Amino acid sequence: MLPLVLAVVLDLTTAARESPRPRECRGATGTDGVWARVRGADAQRYCELLARGYARLVLAPKEALLAARSAEAVAGPLPAVRVLAGRADLRLGEGVLAYQLFQQAEADDPQSFADPKALHDYARAASLAGKSSEAVRLYRLLVSRVALLDDPRERAFAQIEAAAHILAHVDKGADEALGYLAQARQEPLGLSTWIEALRLLALRQSGRAEARSSLASPPSLASLGPQPPSAFSLDSPLLPPGLFGSLGAAIERTPNAVTPRGPSPRPENRGKTR
Repeated sequence: MLPLVLAVVLDLTTAARESPRPRECRGATGTDGVWARVRGADAQRYCELLARGYARLVLAPKEALLAARSAEAVAGPLPAVRVLAGRADLRLGEGVLAYQLFQQAEADDPQSFADPKALHDYARAASLAGKSSEAVRLYRLLVSRVALLDDPRERAFAQIEAAAHILAHVDKGADEALGYLAQARQEPLGLSTWIEALRLLALRQSGRAEARSSLASPPSLASLGPQPPSAFSLDSPLLPPGLFGSLGAAIERTPNAVTPRGPSPRPENRGKTR
């Protein structure tokens, strides 16, 4: 019985550490953070506002942003407030503003992005703000923590996006990208076309002649679909500017690429010439 109790306690402790709830809201005492600025009911109000903001972040980012602003009015522009506001702004199409808020939060407290979901948003915001070197740094950090993401689809997106940014911005980064894509292939979740197209591009960049024959399911332009939006999306990975065109070009230049064809000739006409 005792081992079971200890296991439950450890699980709860791990969950608390991985929660986006700021560290200063996980106890009622302390000499730093929010507890040094506000006391009693105001501190409780601050923590309740952040909790409300995170509860509404996915479905109602405007409400999450309002909660962040209310928390700032109570305790000031603490890093936790900036992270919540930045994540809401990102979902509202304000990628550059989100990146600025994330930068300020990280400068004030490097532990602000211990939550991998927040780190993923930081990497996306850096990409949307045109900060390619920062996006690469953040995506590399993210893939080292990708196992902590509780959503399998977000894990796949993180690995795909990391590979895409490495291919776009890192010289001779093909092998690194292929490593990320190898992880994504283990649990593709309907994203095989993206994964295989990026693998094709990486293999071409590395100069490997067997590019197409090594693919599990060779992609086609039709299967790739339309270009994804250059904004935060829950439905498609975020690609750096220009990479979607590079994927299409890699598919078209590859021998035996799958392209739409007309109807096959009737069996009785095969081999005949006019």
